[in-house]
Amino acid sequence: MPPAVDRIEVLPIQIPLDRGHLRSAILVLHRGSVQGLGEAPALPERGGSLADICAELTRGRPRSAAARAAWSSALLDLQARERGLCVAELLGGVRRRQVRCSHLVRAQSPAQVGAEVASARGAGFETFKLKALDRGGALDQERLAAAREAGGPGAQLRLDMNQSGPELSPAALARFRLEFIEQPLPATAPLSAWLQMGPGTGADESLADLDLGRALGAAGVVLAIKLATVGGARPALGLARVAAGPVLLGSSLETSVGLAAALQVACALPREPRACGLATASLLEVDPGVGLGPPGPLMSLPDSPGLGVELDRDALRRYRVEP
Repeated sequence: MPPAVDRIEVLPIQIPLDRGHLRSAILVLHRGSVQGLGEAPALPERGGSLADICAELTRGRPRSAAARAAWSSALLDLQARERGLCVAELLGGVRRRQVRCSHLVRAQSPAQVGAEVASARGAGFETFKLKALDRGGALDQERLAAAREAGGPGAQLRLDMNQSGPELSPAALARFRLEFIEQPLPATAPLSAWLQMGPGTGADESLADLDLGRALGAAGVVLAIKLATVGGARPALGLARVAAGPVLLGSSLETSVGLAAALQVACALPREPRACGLATASLLEVDPGVGLGPPGPLMSLPDSPGLGVELDRDALRRYRVEP
């Protein structure tokens, strides 16, 4: 048992999403009557097994990036609650009480994309992220055209290429006036390949290699930071401090536990982040975290200390699984 805590509780869950499901480990660190919360999403595409993550956390020896992020979050939450502070105060201070958020477009056909963007725009969103379906080809260009028409000339559009390969040039999509193209290269692509892409790119999965992440940030590549990718709050802040270009915090579609941790980091960043990808809790069938405001174009720090989130134990019991 690590000396900093009295008891470790690990709760593996599986919650349906609008498409697919979230498999995640909720971590609770107990010290006296105070508890700290963290979350480690299991991401098979990044080598994360829920069973392995649970084993790491139960032993108190987090090694994977997702487990380290959960452990860091839970310790920060515990310490902040004991001191009556929000987690952002422990990360260097609250620089802002709220952050702007993007809307993740889940629709696939161009007509559905247009309708979804129009609806989200009516709710106050100004930034819209689409996931590429054909590597920026004809279908994606039709979808981007529909998003641009529905969002209007002032909308910020992003296209997540999900490591689709180096054939795409940002210039090929210039007519859609994208804010940036996210992860157009494989996660292991070297800095030289990124520099050949030119401006208008953003890195996500590549940030798992912190040395590469620092080099990308220094080169002005947009850093789309996910705590479960980089290993927690402090590595995220370290990347942000060396970034010459924009930075934002994103989610791996976690519950409010993981989202609250990312929000606390976003509110502690030295510079104002770009619209963050944290308005995703509504994609879950049930959110077992309570206390974070409803997902929307602005997300505010909770008033409660720590992360500002408590657990709905009934929901956790309903969605608990064997890892």
